[in-house]
Amino acid sequence: MLTTAAIASILLLAPQDSVPATPIKPAPAAPAAEAKPAVAPLSVGDPAPAFKVDTWVKGESFDGIEKGKVHVMEFWATWCGPCITAIPHLTELQKKYPEVRFVGVAASESTRNTTAEERLAKVKSFVDGKGDTMGYRVVFVDDRAKMGTPWMEAAGQRGIPCTFIVDSDAKVAWIGHPMGMDEPLAQIVAGSWDLDAARAEFVGRRAAEEAQGRMRVMMRDASRTGDYAPVVAAMKEMLAKSPNDGLKMQLFTVLAGPAGQPAEAWKLGEELIDANGGNAMMMNQLAWMIVDPESPVKEKNLDLALKAAEAANKASKGEDASIMDTLARVHFVRGDAVRAVEIQKAAIEKAPAGRMKEDMKTALAEYEAAIKKG
Repeated sequence: MLTTAAIASILLLAPQDSVPATPIKPAPAAPAAEAKPAVAPLSVGDPAPAFKVDTWVKGESFDGIEKGKVHVMEFWATWCGPCITAIPHLTELQKKYPEVRFVGVAASESTRNTTAEERLAKVKSFVDGKGDTMGYRVVFVDDRAKMGTPWMEAAGQRGIPCTFIVDSDAKVAWIGHPMGMDEPLAQIVAGSWDLDAARAEFVGRRAAEEAQGRMRVMMRDASRTGDYAPVVAAMKEMLAKSPNDGLKMQLFTVLAGPAGQPAEAWKLGEELIDANGGNAMMMNQLAWMIVDPESPVKEKNLDLALKAAEAANKASKGEDASIMDTLARVHFVRGDAVRAVEIQKAAIEKAPAGRMKEDMKTALAEYEAAIKKG
C-alpha cells in the first residue's frame, strides 16, 4: 500500500541504486564579515584532493594519497546510525583487499557545546569500543578545510556515510554509499573500471539531485500560492531534455491533483501503463494515487486505476499483498464491494503480521459493511 505521505511529497525520484544517507549536522555559522572562498567542484575522474588529518586514531599512518595504491576514504561520525551499520561491511572489505588503504574519516562530529579535544576523545572511545570489528584505519579531522570542504562539500555530498574510492592513478574513481561499493571497488582494484562511464553517471546523478532540490523549492512555493503552472512547465522541460518515467509519475501526480488538469494526467497515465505495465510498484503507485481516500487527486479515473492495478497484480503474479490491497480498493470505489471483499481476504492471507495487515482488516470490514448496507 502506498502511503499518503509518499504521494504528498511529489518530488523527483532518487536514482534507483541510491541508498539514503544521514544529513551532516551543520557547523556554526561564520560571522557575516567572513566570506567563504569558492570551493572548486570535485567530480569522479578528477585528481583526488589532498589527504590531511588532525589526528590518527587507529592504524598505520601515511602521509598522503600515493600513486600505485587504491584508497577508500569513508566519511562517517559517531552519531550517525547508518555509518555504524556500515562498519562491519567496511571491515570485511578491508580483509578482502588488504592492499587497499581503507580510512574512516571522522570529519563530522557534532560541534554543539563541545571542544575539539572532547570530540577527539569521543571518537577514540568509540573506535576503542569497536575493537577488531572496526578493522581499518581511522582518522579524526576537526578542521573542515582539511577534508570536509575539499572532499565532501566540493563533491556536493550532504550526507554520511559517504565513500570516495581513489584509484591507483590518484583519481577519484567512485563516490557513493559504502554499502554500494563492492562491485566498483572490485573493478577498480582489478584495473577494469570504466572511469569515463563512471564520471558520466556521477555528473548525471548530481544534475538530477540539483534538479530535485530546485523542484522541492518550486513545489513549496506552489503549495503556498496555489499556482502549479511553473512546476508543470519545469517538469515538462526536464522531460523534453531527458525522458524519465519516474519524473512522468511525478508530473502525473501534479496534473491529476493540485494542478487540476486531469485530462492531461489521464493521457500521461495511459502512456505510463503502456510503457511500464510490467513495473508492479509503479503501476500500484499509479492506481493507489487515484483511489486513495486521502489522495490529492480529486477527479477519479477509475478505468485507468483498474487498468493500472490489474497490471500491477499481473506483474507481481498475484503474490504481493499490498498490490492486492490496492486492487481491492479500486473495485470497491468502482462499486463492486463483493469483488473487493474477495480480493481483500486473499491479500490478508498473504500479508505478514503487523500494521499493514491490521489496516487491511479494517478495509475489509469497510467493504463487508457496504455489502450488508446494500
